[in-house]
Amino acid sequence: MKTDFPIAMDAPPEDSASEFMLRARAAERPADPLITCLLPAFNEEGNILPMLDTLHTLMTDLGLRHELIVVDDGSRDATVERVMSVMDDLPVTLVQLSRNFGKEIALTAGIAEAKGDLAVLIDSDFQHPPELIPAFIEQWRRGYDMVFAVRSDRNDESWLKRAFTHVFYGLLNFGERNKIPENTQDFRVLDRALLDALNSMPERNRFMKGLYNWVGFTSLGIQVRTDPRRHGASSFNFMSLLRLAATGLTAFSNVPLRLWTVVGGVISFASIAYAIYVVIETLLFGNDSSGWPTLVVAITFLGGVQLLSIGILGEYIGRIFNEVKQRPAYFVSRVVRSAQHPTKPQK
Repeated sequence: MKTDFPIAMDAPPEDSASEFMLRARAAERPADPLITCLLPAFNEEGNILPMLDTLHTLMTDLGLRHELIVVDDGSRDATVERVMSVMDDLPVTLVQLSRNFGKEIALTAGIAEAKGDLAVLIDSDFQHPPELIPAFIEQWRRGYDMVFAVRSDRNDESWLKRAFTHVFYGLLNFGERNKIPENTQDFRVLDRALLDALNSMPERNRFMKGLYNWVGFTSLGIQVRTDPRRHGASSFNFMSLLRLAATGLTAFSNVPLRLWTVVGGVISFASIAYAIYVVIETLLFGNDSSGWPTLVVAITFLGGVQLLSIGILGEYIGRIFNEVKQRPAYFVSRVVRSAQHPTKPQK
């Protein structure tokens, strides 16, 4: 399938070794793969049925065996009822979580349920163009274990969100050898080997974009547009972005800790230099009672730095606390499977 969107390599250029690896992986690809289409959903009653119909029609036209997994992340609308209404017509599996755990956990639950040779991760709101899935699968057949979407632009976002995102990725990748590509999306194709690797990771504070990148394997980024939602409004707001950023930084970067170590060192050096200056000034010119405002400013500044440092340290300790409790990342209230089997469709 020809696409109008340019392909951007986020992996190193293909040398003879990587080309050999791609050919070797391509030779291992099954001729008749089972494809899992994974859709996390939270209050998507207006989008979920059109998306399921679109994916089923697309896979049927391609002659591909497929299963459709909907992970309901504690929806409070009619999302579950809409999915249940097509159980007799489509090869759908409904994984209903016990409450709203967030998109990262919903993706984790869906990946654990996926039975396919590869999985297509796509949002339910049509912001990710389903018509690009055949191009993604074609790259998977070429040997790539992960094919992921890269936003072509962020013109639909505010300057504040764009600036925040740029700073976040800058901090996340600062000094790291394994850098997480900027502007990537959860819209991607994952090989079975990569799915198994993600399932083997027991951590509970999950930043999926970091996990996709950390496990390695051969990957390819494709620039895509981001379409408007067809129905409803996104529940992902700026506070959600802040929480996700905190999870990503504490899970994949020590930069905040290192940064405040440097800040502390600079302040200590400055205070020593100032103390030497005061001693010299006293010896040469005497000492008067001035300097009270400077003292107040210095105390409040150092107090603020200390509290901020404690807060950053507390974020890491809080993540450790959540991990050592060993609570499950999520609970499933029920799993409903369609009577339709993911057999190869008849054209």
